[in-house]
Order: sequence, then structure tokens, then C-alpha cells
Amino acid sequence: MKRPDISKFTNLLEKNRIEALTDGIYAIVLTLSVLMIGTGLYSGSVDSSTFYPALNEAIPEIFNYALSFFLLSIFWIAHHRQMNSISHVDGVYIWLNMVSLFFITLVPFTTNLNSDFSEYPLAVAVYAANIMVISLSYTISWTYATRGHRLVAADISDVAIRNGIRRGLLVSVVSLVVIGAAFIMASEWATSLYILIFVIGFFIKNPEMDNYSE
Repeated sequence: MKRPDISKFTNLLEKNRIEALTDGIYAIVLTLSVLMIGTGLYSGSVDSSTFYPALNEAIPEIFNYALSFFLLSIFWIAHHRQMNSISHVDGVYIWLNMVSLFFITLVPFTTNLNSDFSEYPLAVAVYAANIMVISLSYTISWTYATRGHRLVAADISDVAIRNGIRRGLLVSVVSLVVIGAAFIMASEWATSLYILIFVIGFFIKNPEMDNYSE
């Protein structure tokens, strides 16, 4: 019996493995981020005179964790939408995702850096650059997958593809604004500009992609 020719499929891989790996890494990163909140509260003896000031100091840490949580949620949803639109993956797409995951694993570090040294513009810039690189890597992955419908379903329209790219670039552009604001205005408040993602993103509708994510 003649064996089937599988040579043309050797570069096309199943996508479930990268989905499982991505979900696991997101779960670990989100857990590590929250564990870094308020570690100073538990050092040494604590009484009413030291507890409330320490709790007040933890508020910026909670804000930075919440910011990272919702930004990571945006990336996870974007990845979920991508994978539901993609029929298969190849080696290039997998490595593009591995680059994204590498920078995602740095988020707990850059979040903690921003929390501890938010008065220094460079610390804020490092955090925003981390977020920007993640956004760019996902945008590049989507562009690669959709070029000529290389990896995506044939019925995804050009409008849906362009809107997916716009959504990815939005986070990158806002990150650049945050970096600039950190050096111009009070760096402690620069990351609050990330709220622009949710405001502007509301007007970037992509119903076709939303249907694929169900």
C-alpha cells in the first residue's frame, strides 16, 4: 500500500499546543503579578501607626497590578481571537508567538519596577516598552497569518483583517504616548494614559472577528 505524501504538511502544525502553552503562561504571569503586591506590609512588626501608612503605599501597587491585569487580558483576548480565526499554524507563527510569550513573562518584573520606582521616568518607560513590544509582536503575528490568507479561514474579509491590525497598533501607539509623557509630565501618572486604549478601542468595531471568538 502506497504511503500518503505528507511532505507538504510537515510545516503545518496543530494549534492546540500553542493555545495550551499560552493559557498556562498567562495564568502564571497573572498570579506572579498579584503576589508582588504589598510585600512590604509584612516586614517587621506592624501596629496601627505603621499599618495604615504601609497600606496607603500599597495603593499604587494595586493600581499597577490592575493595569497590567487588564492589559494582559486585552492580549489574551487578542490571542484567543487570532487562534479562533486561524485554521493551522506553521513554524514561523509559532516562533512569533514564543517571542510574545517571552515578553509576557517579563510583565511581573516590569510591573514591580514601575510600582517601586514610578518617580523615575525610565522605570515607567521600561514598563511601557514591555507592553508595546507585546502588542507589536501580536500585530506582526496577525499580519503574517493573514497575508494572502496564509493561515486564516478564507472567509475572513479584508476589513476584519485591517481592524485586527488597528487594534494591535492602538496599544503600541498609546505605549509610545505613555513613554513620552513619563519624561514630560509627572511619571507617576503617565501610565494612567492607558485608559485611552479602552476609550479609542470602543470605536474600533470588528464584528467578524467577534463572531469567530464565540
